[in-house]
Amino acid sequence: MAADSFKGLRKQVVDAASFLVQSGAMSLSHHGNFSVRLPDSERILLTAVGSFDNLRPDHLALLDLEGNLLEGAIDPTNSEIVAMHAVVYHHRPEAGAVVHTHSPYATSFAVAGRPLECSYEAMVRLGMEDGVPLAHYGPRGSPVSVANIAAALASAKHLRAVLLANHGVLAFGPDPMAAARTVVVVEEAAQLALNAEALGGAKIIPPEFRRVTVERRDSFAREGTRQA
Repeated sequence: MAADSFKGLRKQVVDAASFLVQSGAMSLSHHGNFSVRLPDSERILLTAVGSFDNLRPDHLALLDLEGNLLEGAIDPTNSEIVAMHAVVYHHRPEAGAVVHTHSPYATSFAVAGRPLECSYEAMVRLGMEDGVPLAHYGPRGSPVSVANIAAALASAKHLRAVLLANHGVLAFGPDPMAAARTVVVVEEAAQLALNAEALGGAKIIPPEFRRVTVERRDSFAREGTRQA
């Protein structure tokens, strides 16, 4: 793949990370890591630093899905999480980008050991009809943690994210901006669910209505843009 393609993918990650910081969906430290898969490849570009503040294109290292460093440099903290990203690409071939954050509301569910049920329509429209399952705890990047993420990814079909128990959020999408928008919707859903606790709790959207919502979304998308 040509170097200019790498440049374009690097910019997509930087733009998506900047969008997340500006959205307010990040923890106070703005800690996170982002990866993008090179098309038709077993290689990824992964952020080599632990914060999205002042992220630059040269802050992404080139690795394969086994964790071998092919180009650039990566700090020890982010070397730990290569397997955490790789497991998503292995189990969800539709994933073109993966992002991990400690988004506060979603991480509140993670530290409570609770999955995030589908009670917010935006989740349905973004492909999360089955909610956001919980991956049980394992030390960061460890084989136990990776196996638990794999189990969560296999637990349902319509997923775009998993909660990492006692840790944070792991989200994915076809491209970096889509993965970032998944984080925002998960964070919104978690905030709304927590707010709803004071009003008797969030109400899950019945499965039959989730299907109707998806059908309507797809029907209008097929019609395309309407112009008078």
